[in-house]
Amino acid sequence: MMYMNMTLEDAKYMLEANANLVDRMIAGLKKYWEENAELICGGLAMMSGQYYVPSYRK
Repeated sequence: MMYMNMTLEDAKYMLEANANLVDRMIAGLKKYWEENAELICGGLAMMSGQYYVPSYRK
């Protein structure tokens, strides 16, 4: 109901803002994964009962 009185410019701005927010969230998740992939995979392996030996980091 609150979007019923929105102008075309306001709707366009809202959609662009939401798209930018989603893009930033995805970029943040990708960066987090790149930095912590080994830790995440190791935690998932240990939670499922698998033996996990971390590799050496550079």
